[in-house]
Amino acid sequence: MSDGTEYLPKLVWSVADLLRGDFKSSEYGRVILPFTVLRRLDCLLAPSRQAVLDEAERTDGEQEREQRLTAASGWPFYNSSRFSMESVLSDPENADRLLLAHVDGYSRNVRELLDGFEFERTVTRLHQARLLYRVVAQFVSIDLGQMVTADHMESLFEELVRRSAESGNEASGEHYTPRDVAHLMAGFLISADSDLLTSPHAVRTILDPACGTAGLLTEAASYIASMNPQADVTLYGQEINRESWAISRATMMTSGRRASTIAFGNVFAEDGHQGTAFDYLLANPPFGVDWKKSEYAVRSEHEQLGFAGRFGAGLPRINDGSLLFLQHMLAKMKPLSASGEGGSRIAVIFNGSPMHVGGAGSGESDIRRWIVENDWLEAVVALPDQLFPNTAISTYLWVLSNRKPVQRRGQVLLLNAQDQWQRMRRSIGSKRKYITSDQIAEITGLYLDTLSADSAQQPDDRVRVVSTHELIYQRVTIDQPLRLRYELSEEVLTRLAESRVIQKTHDPAALVAALRPLVGSKWTRGQEAVTALRRAVASASVSWPRGKVFEAAVRKAVGVRDDDGEPQRIGEAYEPDPELRKFVHLPLQVDPMDHLRREVHPTAPDAWIDDSRTRMGCEIPPALFYRPELDGQFELLRNLARLETTRIHPPQRGQEQEDGADRPKHLRAQDLHEADSAVELPDAPEDGVALTLCSGGMLVGRPGNWRLLPQGFGEAATSLFVLQPLRGSGQALCEWLNSRKDNGQYPSARDLLDTHVPVDLVTDSEVESLLETVQEGRRALRTTMSGILPNVFGSGERDVQGVRNEIRFAAHEAGLIGELVRPLDDPISRAEWSFPHHAAALSRRYRVSTHPAERKDGLLKLGEGLARVLGVLALTELAASNGFSRNLRKQFRTGATFGTWLWILDRLEAEGIEPRIQQLATVRDRGNARALLGHIKDFRNTSHHAHGVRASHQLAEDVERLEPHIVRAISAVSWLSGTHWDWVERCEYLDEGSYRIVGLRLRGSHPSWEPFERSSTQPLKPDRIYVDSAPYGAPVDLWPFAVVSLCEECRTRELFLLNEARDDQLTLRSLEEHSLEITYGPPE
Repeated sequence: MSDGTEYLPKLVWSVADLLRGDFKSSEYGRVILPFTVLRRLDCLLAPSRQAVLDEAERTDGEQEREQRLTAASGWPFYNSSRFSMESVLSDPENADRLLLAHVDGYSRNVRELLDGFEFERTVTRLHQARLLYRVVAQFVSIDLGQMVTADHMESLFEELVRRSAESGNEASGEHYTPRDVAHLMAGFLISADSDLLTSPHAVRTILDPACGTAGLLTEAASYIASMNPQADVTLYGQEINRESWAISRATMMTSGRRASTIAFGNVFAEDGHQGTAFDYLLANPPFGVDWKKSEYAVRSEHEQLGFAGRFGAGLPRINDGSLLFLQHMLAKMKPLSASGEGGSRIAVIFNGSPMHVGGAGSGESDIRRWIVENDWLEAVVALPDQLFPNTAISTYLWVLSNRKPVQRRGQVLLLNAQDQWQRMRRSIGSKRKYITSDQIAEITGLYLDTLSADSAQQPDDRVRVVSTHELIYQRVTIDQPLRLRYELSEEVLTRLAESRVIQKTHDPAALVAALRPLVGSKWTRGQEAVTALRRAVASASVSWPRGKVFEAAVRKAVGVRDDDGEPQRIGEAYEPDPELRKFVHLPLQVDPMDHLRREVHPTAPDAWIDDSRTRMGCEIPPALFYRPELDGQFELLRNLARLETTRIHPPQRGQEQEDGADRPKHLRAQDLHEADSAVELPDAPEDGVALTLCSGGMLVGRPGNWRLLPQGFGEAATSLFVLQPLRGSGQALCEWLNSRKDNGQYPSARDLLDTHVPVDLVTDSEVESLLETVQEGRRALRTTMSGILPNVFGSGERDVQGVRNEIRFAAHEAGLIGELVRPLDDPISRAEWSFPHHAAALSRRYRVSTHPAERKDGLLKLGEGLARVLGVLALTELAASNGFSRNLRKQFRTGATFGTWLWILDRLEAEGIEPRIQQLATVRDRGNARALLGHIKDFRNTSHHAHGVRASHQLAEDVERLEPHIVRAISAVSWLSGTHWDWVERCEYLDEGSYRIVGLRLRGSHPSWEPFERSSTQPLKPDRIYVDSAPYGAPVDLWPFAVVSLCEECRTRELFLLNEARDDQLTLRSLEEHSLEITYGPPE
């Protein structure tokens, strides 16, 4: 936006202040969005209002009237009402009637749009709350006429939709793609076509078949406009949610685009753009959406039209229509001509399921195989988790095209971008991470470099290039003979007596009685067993039933599986043993018979392949994206823990435990982190479902949610995975497993045991001890939080009015708690609350700033403030080791700068000094704070040396690029929160080796000094600033680089830090820019 319109979103959204109390925050968008549309249209139509009214009086006939009034307005819509929004203000008591009369005068396309917002209902609510007049008045005061260009209006509406989504509006939130994800998708979709799009007369069409609020469409259009402002881009979409459809159409209408291109309806059942193909297609369809409502239409199209329709490749399971969306998009691609013209590109976001759920021969596998064999899949990008407001699961960006570069045909690029994220300062639902513009540029650049590189090149370890053949596999069935020995026990005889084949005989009781003398008999061959049974029946003068069915049933009943038993046959072939049957996935190029001879026959020489069961499958295993996250040695989890597989079957309802013991306790997922003893758990359910036993010292859980059960927990049964650590206590292993991404599906045991684990860390006893301390902190936090905001109906209050008061009190307390815990989720707020004062105060200055110029300056000053605080600590260490040398003083001759403090940090490392403040040694390690601060300094220098004055929107872009570096730098030196800068007022002797220290400290950004009193094992000098060096180390004296003094100008005590050094004269400066001169010994 230009400088004149940059405050429009804030100005328009300020209407929410009027709604507060009468509307929920999640409902603000339902008021503000349609009123914004109404005001925009009202302003645009104002110049032609009289012409439309004149034409309306002259014109009859609905169709002719629509055409003539549209032409008279000069826009694809009109209003024939004599009432404008301003006229509504003339009669406050009848504002609702006047406003609805104004709305009734609009053309049908506008009325349909407002109906999607249920606008009449909103007007009624506002009028009843006596807010309608005030809302209309505030919108009338905002000029949204032609001075607000279409581009600016598009940006305004996009920002309003974003705020609506973030405030909890379901229609906006569930159907809204965050801006960072949208920009990334647009880059992958469009950037590869830069040569085509920069042509003077570029014309492009874009479709989003699940367009939600049109955020992806507008982002794609903006991306093309940034490459070629003259490009002619038409946007198309389809949406099933009526309010989201209305928002999407409103986005088009208010920005001057054709709103009719946004179709309403279920895209599976009805293609809203039938017969039309598009240049670009992108979508973020709902994850795991079922297609039961459109099942009849989808199956009919699949069965009747096949590949002539959209769903010829196959149908996925009913509970996930993701691959139906993809088939629909592929069907809308433009064909590629023999000359290489035409073709399309697709970008779509999925969770992990569409990549590999569904075995060989399933609908999902067949769809993937169809895509891969047609060589349409160009790339898959693994994205970070927690990117979306409505789900925290990991997601993947698929890029497809029917015009892949020649050098990448027959290949698929797999790009791991899971570590490319920045934590949000304030979470929005499940969205706790975002991808910065620099990271988007890096990921997109890496993709483009790989796409254009030689086919054999992989320019980065984050990229893996695989052949399409590597994604297709053979599912081969390997069988072994069923081997049996034979015995007749009392149990077998009872089972025979109850079987249908015995019950159908002439005299079942006599037949069973004839066999009873053989109870306890055993045979090695089936024919021997049958012969013996026949003789026993004959000797009792009972007839033996004829037929192979009866004989086979008897043989099956008395047969017992035995690895050394008689192999069974069906005709000339062996009968397979279902329990020994194995399914193996073999690469396409591997000969199954070679695998059988090489891998199976050495241990099972009579095994064979059942060719009738061989299926071709296709999957993209998440393991293909794996790359070592640490530089140490990794081993598979199976080498570090044993998966417990022994199952128990708790007795069903009405049954008793065989040994008379109590029913086992049931450890459920919801109890995993709550119960500290099995005694607290409920009894196992009476449904007979098999459970796994677990006890103290075992790891229990599922991906991303594990717990090491405490010793002495007792024994329980669970349906979760149970691991027995083989090395170490399991504390570090638990922490590592909890860091693994949950891709939204329950993995197989094989997948779990194939997890890569950093063996050096998870078996380190010191690491395990430190992590136990971390766990203690987590438990303490959980205990503290458990008593806050208890259930309001559990207070014991009997009076209804009393309960109402309890609820009001709880609501106020919840608001307070929200403010208190916010710093825990925002690094800048944490720094404001807990960092040393010179960094904390600058954190606050940035947090409360509003104007882009002020915010940018605040960020740069905060970056320098961090460098200054770290530099003072590093300078103290250098001086303690080698004195405040001439070389060190020279750096401060003209005053300390950002670069001065970074030089000091570099010098500390170069001299190899082991600092007493141990965390200083990590400035180059954890998060690489030094590199981040260097980047911030370079950004400042480049910005300050730029020619001309930067516009506000450019400053806002600078803030967007700069803030992530500041946040990461703060996070990298979070240990500063624990370094109290204590000014010692006096040191009192208690006894030998015992002193009481009394003084003052600045806590965070607050300017007032707080008194403290603590014990010490050594004396400290009064009037000095000390910093704790380590949990058990001696405090570090910061003199003369940090001094507390009473400022002569303002008569308040201030903290001064070194700024300038000339010979033995040092000048220190406070944050208030006051100076203090002190004398320090001559340079050494």
